[in-house]
Amino acid sequence: MAEVATLFNEDWEFQRSGQTGWSNVHLPHDAMQVEGRREDALAGTHSGFHLGGMYKYRKIWQASTSLESKVVALSFDGVYRHSRVLVNGTDVGGCLAGWTKFEIRVDSYLKLGERNTIEVHADNSEQPNARWYTGAGIHRSVHLMVRNHNLLCKDGIRLATLSASGVALLTFEVLLDNEKKDDVEVSLELARRGRNAIQWRTKTKTSELKQNFEISNPDLWSVETPNLYDCTVVINGDLYKFKYGLRTLELKPGHGFLVNGQAVNLRGGCIHADNGILGAASFKAAELRRVSIMKKNGFNAIRMSHHPCSEVLLQACDEVGMYVMDEFADYWYQAKSKYDDSNTFNERWEYEVASLVERARNHPSVIMYSLGNEVTEPSTAYGHTIAKKLLDLTHKLDPSRPNTIAVNLTLAMMTYSKIPPGDPNTPPADNKGGLGDLTSSSFFNIIASMFLSILRYIPKFNHANVVTNRLYSYMDVAGYNYGDIRYPLDAKLHPSRMMLGTETFPPDLPMIWSNVEKIPNLIGDFMWTGWDYLGEVGIGLHDYEASRFTPVTLYKPWPHIVGGCGALDITGVPNASAFVAQACWKFLPQPVIAVRPLDVSSLYYKATPWRNSDAIEGWGWKGCEGQKAYIEVITQEEEAELFLNGRSLGRASSNQANRYTARFLTAYEPGELLAVAYSGGQERSRSTLRSANVASVKIVNEKSGELVADRQDLAYLELQLADQDGNIEMNDDDALTVEVHGDATLAALGSAYYKNLGHFDSNVHKTWRGRALAVIRSGSSSGDVVVTVSSVRHGSSSVTIKQRA
Repeated sequence: MAEVATLFNEDWEFQRSGQTGWSNVHLPHDAMQVEGRREDALAGTHSGFHLGGMYKYRKIWQASTSLESKVVALSFDGVYRHSRVLVNGTDVGGCLAGWTKFEIRVDSYLKLGERNTIEVHADNSEQPNARWYTGAGIHRSVHLMVRNHNLLCKDGIRLATLSASGVALLTFEVLLDNEKKDDVEVSLELARRGRNAIQWRTKTKTSELKQNFEISNPDLWSVETPNLYDCTVVINGDLYKFKYGLRTLELKPGHGFLVNGQAVNLRGGCIHADNGILGAASFKAAELRRVSIMKKNGFNAIRMSHHPCSEVLLQACDEVGMYVMDEFADYWYQAKSKYDDSNTFNERWEYEVASLVERARNHPSVIMYSLGNEVTEPSTAYGHTIAKKLLDLTHKLDPSRPNTIAVNLTLAMMTYSKIPPGDPNTPPADNKGGLGDLTSSSFFNIIASMFLSILRYIPKFNHANVVTNRLYSYMDVAGYNYGDIRYPLDAKLHPSRMMLGTETFPPDLPMIWSNVEKIPNLIGDFMWTGWDYLGEVGIGLHDYEASRFTPVTLYKPWPHIVGGCGALDITGVPNASAFVAQACWKFLPQPVIAVRPLDVSSLYYKATPWRNSDAIEGWGWKGCEGQKAYIEVITQEEEAELFLNGRSLGRASSNQANRYTARFLTAYEPGELLAVAYSGGQERSRSTLRSANVASVKIVNEKSGELVADRQDLAYLELQLADQDGNIEMNDDDALTVEVHGDATLAALGSAYYKNLGHFDSNVHKTWRGRALAVIRSGSSSGDVVVTVSSVRHGSSSVTIKQRA
């Protein structure tokens, strides 16, 4: 019995507007990476100077005669944006939103036994249409859906764990389009490690089938124990397979957020959808890597900002163990960008909320929905009507998960009213204020970069409580964007309110986390951001070109490409923000030695609210002998002592007030740094950092096993300029050339350099701080894949990767 869903990603063709020829591609594919960047790009800093465009995808497909009398559909996990689907020249539907899952039935348009042309058109030409890099085209997977009938309703297979103590109680629900009351055979099998927990079969004439099951000694799912069961559902011969995790969620005032009855504090990071040098293409291997690296660095939760997750990201979070806040939208009916789709919100929102829930429902990693980010609509009575409708619909579709709205308290004070004006049933006039509007998220970011010391205290005024109380009163969780100063106040004013830092400045985490540990109803924090991203350029970057008399600027000019506020850069390398977070979370058993980059450390600079330190791990600074070296030892212990080549540079406090950072200043000299961490006067741990001797090209293959020959698997190769012991030379960057031999391709090559002028789809790229990253995409046949990396001044190296069919 074949599964209903078959991956439909291979052997597509791609064409940009204005071109006559077609190029061969395999999905997922980010067309915005093909467009490239230009200083006069219409979206400018918001897209990282990437260009928009119009695109066509085409697949010539032989439709088998075995599809006779079958129900055939195409399921798209996301096409950015304004997509249309054509089958043999006939327009059969599409989707405006770029991150919404949609399915289109196509069987009546197919020519069985013949070649059929499937076309997908995507229009991303209107710029700007978002506040960050979006990518474009078919950036997520496509599936061919073949059913024997059309019985199963949309979002028709629903599982929920009702209790999970010694015996788990699972409810299984199937929604059918069965007005004729025909006999429908339904079976469910739930198994793990070859052992059946449920094996059940029945017949029904109803449209809704619901059955509860008890599972003894269940293997529960959590971040710490991401146990998954194999779930198989068959409906009149149609086979559906997926992974499912048994876990319960509960919000309990005075106790916090409970997963399987245990209190959990969310150590969260916001992320955007792009995968760095891969652009917006969402591969499962890429998502597994990102989630794994974030978990290794202490995160236990992500917030997808500001749209729904991809299916493969949710699968990765299920498998690795990562909690997810899945978000509906960045805007409702009031615009945040000139060409966003706010003007069609009222026609779209019900379908898109349903799509969000449908994709997330059976994923144990999804613990909460966010219904909006920094929306100012609740300043009106109609905005509250919309908020309640969104909440009511998500509760109706999925009563098992809580909901929040990420409210920027400062913007709320500027826009909300105690008694919202207007008719609750009539939308106000369209607001196309766009990126310059004084109540927009972008405006807040600009003000924050200029007047942080003042802005941080604004939410403390009682007006913030007055204007948000109504909205928070009917949300399951009150989401605070940059309003952490209110936590102790609101814990007293609203003792039953569950609070969450939905977006915060990373440098504020030491004080925030202290409140999380003290206030049971404060269930966690999501820093902006956990992982760096393309677009919204420079909001977290130090400005080394500023003078004492120039104002701090939020966005940085061409050729900047990244936001710069990630605790991990776009290649996954952690910086001081990540290490301080780990110290806050008591996730840092050994001290970390971080150094302000010596090539810029002598320059005057201005930092932004999203990142107060540019320090990174590395003591190899060729040519910087004698320069001032600013060194930060980050530790969860009380103090640290630093030694340079055996000489003590003294001790310094590393307590919470110092952001868990002991600071030292010395003249740079090659050799060894040794940090010793103390608490209670006793040594607790130590670590070292060494300069590089003779550096050459090193390849670190992150792939632990073989490449799977399905054209979907990826191998990440970290390319380093390092000595034989792995010590990286930070100040002698070199151009690298990557060649791939065998049935595989170079999917991307790049670095985390914030002014990157190189193209990530080129096979030549310069390292930054001694590092670059190459991504190898698998082919379709077994054999060896040999990757050779050569440089101008640091020699060459090769690695062989096994690939199996």
